[in-house]
Amino acid sequence: MTISETSRRAVVVHRSDGGLTVSCDLLPVPPMEDAALRVRPEYVGICGSDLEQLSGGMDPGFEVRFPHVLGHEWSGVVVEAGPATSRFRPGDRVIGHGALGGNIWFGVSTDGAMADTFLVPEAMCFAVPPAVSSLRAALVEPLACCLQALRTAGGADAGHTVAVFGCGAIGLSMVGLARTLGARVVAVDRSPYRLDLAARLGADHRVEAAPGVDVAAAVLDVLGPRGADLVVEGSGAPAAQAAALDVTAQDARVLFMGLAHRRSEQVSLHQIQNRNLRLSSSTGAPPQIWEPTLRLLDRTGLDLSPMVSDVFAFEDCAAAVAAAGDAGGHAKVMLSPDGGGHR
Repeated sequence: MTISETSRRAVVVHRSDGGLTVSCDLLPVPPMEDAALRVRPEYVGICGSDLEQLSGGMDPGFEVRFPHVLGHEWSGVVVEAGPATSRFRPGDRVIGHGALGGNIWFGVSTDGAMADTFLVPEAMCFAVPPAVSSLRAALVEPLACCLQALRTAGGADAGHTVAVFGCGAIGLSMVGLARTLGARVVAVDRSPYRLDLAARLGADHRVEAAPGVDVAAAVLDVLGPRGADLVVEGSGAPAAQAAALDVTAQDARVLFMGLAHRRSEQVSLHQIQNRNLRLSSSTGAPPQIWEPTLRLLDRTGLDLSPMVSDVFAFEDCAAAVAAAGDAGGHAKVMLSPDGGGHR
């Protein structure tokens, strides 16, 4: 694949009669725009929503256009700044949120970041602090979702016990965040591999949701009969959503973050009332939470990079997508222009 000043490699989502596929294609370098930055990516993550997009399960509220360049979780370096920009110049390290307004999203409705260079509106971008590595910066999006959700739910501190169901990117980010804030954390997942990552990120206890295991009882065996002050459901699985209510303390909070596509198993309204539970949900990271998330990374040193299991080259995008869908042996999968291998 020959790259020149006028061409670039890009991971492109195609739609055909056979469904959706990704391939590394050679595309023209787009002309500069006045209010945009041209960025060379360092890392671009595969998000759960990317997998949903590729399986045809994207929320209908998002406008999806084909073909398009994939990627909305990224960190990179500015290589050119448009004449109407003012905050960044070549050499600056940046990240960016994906909300372009309405139901238009970067990397879904428009071309995204999985290319040798890409254009992004300057207004979407934030400066990466010097002490925050580019790999840590590329993980800001799931952490920003968690910080937003935790603020919505009333926060957590060293006096709280937090149970996290599901150790995907959101659950692992919540484990790291809650532990950084001092809380006692128990992580629940079906994958021993991901539970090991949760322990590396600070989980005090692990519960494997193996077949035949009464997960709620196992969590309470660890926490004691009082239960958890805050339960975060990050998987979207109906069984986990139901079990989340069974491990709560009196006056506890339950935060639903996992995207659910099926009805949950039956739960007891009496239990919600009897324990005076406060239920809330939170999805996504609005633009205003990104700078606080970067400050948190900078000031606390929170490092979520252990969750990155693989760094693939753009040419290996199909293998990267397959790895991202394998919870048993992989966690957060990244792409970089020339890759980096299994971590």
